[in-house]
Amino acid sequence: MIREPIIQSLKAGSDLRLEPVDPVHADPIFRLVDGDRARLGARLPWVEGTRTPADTLAFIEDSMRRRENPGSGDWAIIAIIEDQPTIVGVIGLHELDRAHRRTAIGYWIAGDHEGRGFITRAGSAVIDHLFAVGFHRIELRVATDNDRSLAVAERLGLRFEGVSRGVEHLNGRWIDHAVHARLDTD
Repeated sequence: MIREPIIQSLKAGSDLRLEPVDPVHADPIFRLVDGDRARLGARLPWVEGTRTPADTLAFIEDSMRRRENPGSGDWAIIAIIEDQPTIVGVIGLHELDRAHRRTAIGYWIAGDHEGRGFITRAGSAVIDHLFAVGFHRIELRVATDNDRSLAVAERLGLRFEGVSRGVEHLNGRWIDHAVHARLDTD
């Protein structure tokens, strides 16, 4: 059985925390997306439809609803940069399946904050938390040409299980996903 709450504040070190997304995060998250639109849009289909802070607020409100039923949702990744808490990206749960105690994680980070280990640390904190509340299987699906995220999967100790061909249509082309997973028994 999965224990609640799934989405709650998590620490990922003295300088990194994860906070359930909240309406107060809408403007800073929107500014990150808007300032990195071309890079993020090359990988994430929702970027094109995120045109105003209201679009980000709608995402946050949906995430808050998903926390209630079936219990999935998203966290703002907040790093201490120059002594200031700064949102650097978002990590969340997708395709939560309570009956089989499995879910997938997805994330993004602004380009200015890549390469500092924030995603690896955030992913590790989320995975540890998910196993602690009763999940059995955590997946990460990564475009086969996304070397940075493939390296994250490896650092998180997820095992490569295979390739799902043509599972995402993005920017006029079909994308293959490398499927990685970790079990609570690994």
